Amino acid sequence: MRKATLPLITDYAFRYLTLADTDNVQDLYERCADYVELVTGHKPESVAAQRIFTEIPTGKTYNDKLLIGIFTPDNKLIGIIDAIRDYPTTQEWYLNLLLLDPQERHRGLGEKIYHVFAGWAATQGAQTISLTVLTQNTQALRFWQRLGFEASEYTDDGAQRTALRRRI
Repeated sequence: MRKATLPLITDYAFRYLTLADTDNVQDLYERCADYVELVTGHKPESVAAQRIFTEIPTGKTYNDKLLIGIFTPDNKLIGIIDAIRDYPTTQEWYLNLLLLDPQERHRGLGEKIYHVFAGWAATQGAQTISLTVLTQNTQALRFWQRLGFEASEYTDDGAQRTALRRRI
């Protein structure tokens, strides 16, 4: 992962995640079992945390992967941003995951995190952020559309997804 100054948000710290954070990431995945089950149809696997550190799209390197943890002042991991810089095209960043602890949801924190992240990404050369949402995840689809994301395509690869993009 490429090192750069990370954005800040009041009362929370952003920092790059490392393999030393694997147990904290696994704990967050288990607290977010509702999301994991919606997306995978299963409870979080014991290797879910390990997988987030190693999954990279073909043609990209670990220097392109941004795995960022959002921590409370007492150093509790309450969120994750998993993004790939310059993917699928140059100056487009793919947001693979924005995951928040269920106790932190529905208070505007996700929106704040996105805006801070997008502003920071723009200073790093991003012009567009893209992501995909499973069609059955209607709450997430509404969230991203409320933030100005527009559908760029619909795919049906057995897991009906809607691709969304937003210029920043």
